[in-house]
Amino acid sequence: MVKTELLIAWRYIKSKRREKVISAIAAFSLVGIALGVATLIVVTSVMNGFRKEFTERVVGFNGHLSMHPTSYVVDYQNVVKDILKIPGVTAAIPLVEQQSILSNQKTVRGSLVCGISRDDLMQKKLIADNIITGNLKDFNIENAVVLGDALAKRARINLGDDVIIIVPKMDETGVGVIPRKKTFKLVATFSSGMHEYDSSVSYIPLETAQKLFKMKGYVTTISVFAKNPMEIDAIKNQINKKYSNEFLLTDWQTSNSSFMKAVEIERNVMFLILTLITLVASFNIISCMIMLVKDKEKDIAILRTIGITRNAITRIFFTVGASIGVSGTLIGTFLGLVFSLNIQRIQQFLDTAFNTKVFSPEVYFLTNLPSSVRAIDVLVTVVVSLLLSCLATLYPARKASRLNPTEILRYA
Repeated sequence: MVKTELLIAWRYIKSKRREKVISAIAAFSLVGIALGVATLIVVTSVMNGFRKEFTERVVGFNGHLSMHPTSYVVDYQNVVKDILKIPGVTAAIPLVEQQSILSNQKTVRGSLVCGISRDDLMQKKLIADNIITGNLKDFNIENAVVLGDALAKRARINLGDDVIIIVPKMDETGVGVIPRKKTFKLVATFSSGMHEYDSSVSYIPLETAQKLFKMKGYVTTISVFAKNPMEIDAIKNQINKKYSNEFLLTDWQTSNSSFMKAVEIERNVMFLILTLITLVASFNIISCMIMLVKDKEKDIAILRTIGITRNAITRIFFTVGASIGVSGTLIGTFLGLVFSLNIQRIQQFLDTAFNTKVFSPEVYFLTNLPSSVRAIDVLVTVVVSLLLSCLATLYPARKASRLNPTEILRYA
């Protein structure tokens, strides 16, 4: 009986010559489900990728935990040694940060100038692994400066050029009040992939920064990096016990909590909205199946008279309708995965083909469109699509099984 039911269902699926309208509706249903599933997979993958990339790059710059001294009497060198002894801490980097002005006699740009030692800068993999020009080995000279690639291009500063850093604080001299400034030499540029940082951050040696900003022996921040970011609360508690009055602590989860919540809410809303595409396509399946049942009433009556049960009729038409949903889901899953896994290549192709920036870094902060495919998201999308398709098929299938063969044959 199972083979018979599948054979009849297969004949109804492929026998579409005289049912052109039914075939068209079935085709639209299949395409709608495929597009809905593909779009869901692509959107969730991009949002996962955006969240992952944004978090990794923000943490790569700022660390998992930022310690801000409450006064200038903190012996930061001993503090760094103590923090490195805490289990799970991989690095503790002292920094001097100050908003300043960059000038090369041609243009003037604002920049967050960070004083950092060469060894600590080498530990910042987001910088050290993404050097575009020059070499961090030259960062050991007193007047060395490392700029973000976007900042260097905007300011029209090339490798080896002189860069004047002007501090927006005045010094009183015998001839009046003048701003503090120092000339540096560009030794390297970096491209972290996050436009906001690449266009605004510059690094100079720590001791030079302390002299320039008149903070000799002090720092403004200690960035702490953890082996496991999810264990940062335990590290934070240990630091708090010893330095509760000397530092203000900010971890990466707290500082980015609003962004994380916004991304999660947007992701859930987009999933709900795009699921409606699959739902609309499922309603098309209902229309298609109702028309098919109406067209096959005589066939149903004959099948009932030769002994086919109502449940068998239900299974036959359920198989016909479910095949549309399953086919559309499989096609959509394939298209969505192919698109998500090759989205950067597609972006590059569109940028080249249309000579424009499809994904503008000035707007989206990242220089490339990220994508991270998670198996659980694909599974949920497939299950939701199959569930909606099967539910849409149940009503027409049950209606077909309840037809009265006597009435149909009487008026045939």
